[in-house]
Amino acid sequence: MPSVLWILFDGGGDRPAGGKTPFHAAFKPTIDYLTANGSCGILDPIAPGVRPGSDTAHLALFGYDPFKYYTGRGAFEALGADVALKPGDVAFRTNLATVDENGVVIDRRAGRYIAPEEAKAVEDLMKKIGEEVGRKYGVEVVYKSTVEHRGVLVLRGAVSHRVSDTDPHKVGAKMARAEPLENSKEAALTAEVVNELSRRFTEAAAGLEINKARRLQGRLPINAILLRGGGYMPQIEPIRERYNIRAAAIAGVALIRGVARAVGMDVYTAKGLGGTKDDVFDEAVKLAVELMSRYDVVFLHVKGTDSTSHDGDFNGKVSVIERLDKALAPYLDALLKNYVVVTSDHATPVGVREHTGEPVPVMLYGPDVVVDDVAKFSELTCWRGALGRIRGIDIIPILGSYLGLSEKFGE
Repeated sequence: MPSVLWILFDGGGDRPAGGKTPFHAAFKPTIDYLTANGSCGILDPIAPGVRPGSDTAHLALFGYDPFKYYTGRGAFEALGADVALKPGDVAFRTNLATVDENGVVIDRRAGRYIAPEEAKAVEDLMKKIGEEVGRKYGVEVVYKSTVEHRGVLVLRGAVSHRVSDTDPHKVGAKMARAEPLENSKEAALTAEVVNELSRRFTEAAAGLEINKARRLQGRLPINAILLRGGGYMPQIEPIRERYNIRAAAIAGVALIRGVARAVGMDVYTAKGLGGTKDDVFDEAVKLAVELMSRYDVVFLHVKGTDSTSHDGDFNGKVSVIERLDKALAPYLDALLKNYVVVTSDHATPVGVREHTGEPVPVMLYGPDVVVDDVAKFSELTCWRGALGRIRGIDIIPILGSYLGLSEKFGE
């Protein structure tokens, strides 16, 4: 029985620059061969004009209405970082950042690259501060670094996810104070804890040896932790029960691993797949093809297209696409006997450097899929294809139908 390889270029959608998008400019003969022999369309990750987060977009793509199931980003980050959540826990996504002496954000990612020893130093400092603040307020504090500037913070106790972000979501703005979003003791306490953790980290970070070294190297210091997306563990029916599909996900980014785990997918990683713009995809693609014999759908997440978009790096984004395509090439014969989906979770135009709400290209190849006249995978071409305009939440039911796994509606 055939299965599906689903390739997801995070933030892959873009707007034309000089008449081309990164997908259009990239030399990707394998993906374009599948495109020329498959069906294409455009996809609204959530709905037309809605600017998706990566978390809500992936929920929708995995077949779950984010307006019903989304409980905040933090819980997915924690799940993906292998931090076990208990009922009542509140988790936040964190960014290591750089602020000036007035608390104004200079870089929301502290230069993006965080060396392992730097991440360990931050974890050690946060453990010390967390224990002290935790004793003061009667809560447990857990912090874990994940990839590059990213991390997760979990609060355990009489806490609430109903607090505002400290991340201003843009440079040049002052790091925000967490404020309670409801009139409850739990929300007020959570805001106090978050603000004290943030303040004490910034005060202590100035003396870190890693920051002395970073300054000598001409790099930005790590002197702030920005929190966003406070959330709790959602109750979600597993994908095997909801759609009768055995699914696996291969991802290097904690958030995507967490969303996949939350919906009941088996989660894997591969050598070279760290969730950065410099990822090497050979082992990840090899693993994906091997897993296709055990699963109905194998999802492969490519983060680098989003990272390069946020950095405004058109050529870097093209390079990520081309490296993935090159890794696919040795397996083309095997893929031709199965189904292949290529799409994005949202657009992150290089010229905008943020998520936007336009549709993204989508392609479905399969032995019995209608072949349209689209020959190149791109925003400039896929809109003409036979798939038309679909939503993210439609992908899994469409695949279930082709695989013969979906139930008939009615008689």
